[in-house]
Amino acid sequence: MIKFSIIIAVRAVNDFLRENISKIRELQYDNFEVIIILDNPENPDFSGDSRFKVLVSGPVGPGEKRNIGAKEASGEILVFLDDDAYPTSDWLLQASKIFENPQIYALGGPAMTPFDASFLERMSGRVLESTLASGFTIYRHMPQAEREIDDYPTVNLFVRKSAFDSVGGFPLEFWPGEDTKLCLDLVKKFGKKFLYNPMPIVFHHRRNLFAPHLKQISRYGKHRGQFARIYPETSRIPSYFIPSIFVIGLVLGPIFSLLHPLFLKLYFVMLVLYFILLLLEGVRVYIKENTLKAAFYVMVGIFLTHIYYGVNFIVGLLHKPKLKLKGIDKKTGNYNEG
Repeated sequence: MIKFSIIIAVRAVNDFLRENISKIRELQYDNFEVIIILDNPENPDFSGDSRFKVLVSGPVGPGEKRNIGAKEASGEILVFLDDDAYPTSDWLLQASKIFENPQIYALGGPAMTPFDASFLERMSGRVLESTLASGFTIYRHMPQAEREIDDYPTVNLFVRKSAFDSVGGFPLEFWPGEDTKLCLDLVKKFGKKFLYNPMPIVFHHRRNLFAPHLKQISRYGKHRGQFARIYPETSRIPSYFIPSIFVIGLVLGPIFSLLHPLFLKLYFVMLVLYFILLLLEGVRVYIKENTLKAAFYVMVGIFLTHIYYGVNFIVGLLHKPKLKLKGIDKKTGNYNEG
């Protein structure tokens, strides 16, 4: 029976982590260990379950925390799980079937919005579940057809320990982006992409619309912009540039419209087409949520996601983002941004 080492990098014990621990203890699969890496010594409630243990790293980046956890892991498969995500009961059971194939060196699975999420969290999830917002990466947020991939976030990422060790683990200079660089190193090492499968599912808490969601999107935009500059293999993809092109067009369109009436007509047509696409997404959400409020929030959320991602992608293209850890409430351990 394959042994899994679940590695959770987190700054402090928080409400998300407590929920995560509870759900992991309900797994149908027994052969696993859980390694939680904290900034400072704490004693989470494991209810006497010896499969859980805590390591202390100090205030270092997530990549370094995960490397510390991987070094201590005894499992054949490393499983990188975010603290604000929790698995379905058959999560490891499904993954174990896939890793029976020795040719599989890594695996990504979907991270869905929890069914009991609050309205603002659920609307953030609806934005991410929109093809208009997430493009070809929509499979990260909801189950889609099996495929080969070359980049995947650590919210639900499995890697054989031997493969992880062979590339030296996560880089220390990036966050976010440490997972993208790990995946790039793995693909180069093995000369092939790895697998995405829709069956090993986790539920991932979203940042509420609007401010927390947009702050997260801004980080992603800067990271992808930087990687488009230094790692074209995974990040110099046309779809990543589209939001920035949209922002530039939105700003320069009125200026060019002054030069010739044709530019004004073209600008107007593009705005109408974009609004139609937003409206279609609004209809999709209305059908699912049965409320106009939800449709309105998602339409505005998608528009602002495009703006924030597009601007920050350009920022990342121009200079390296600073590695800044997420702030936490010292009393509760919860992240300040939700």
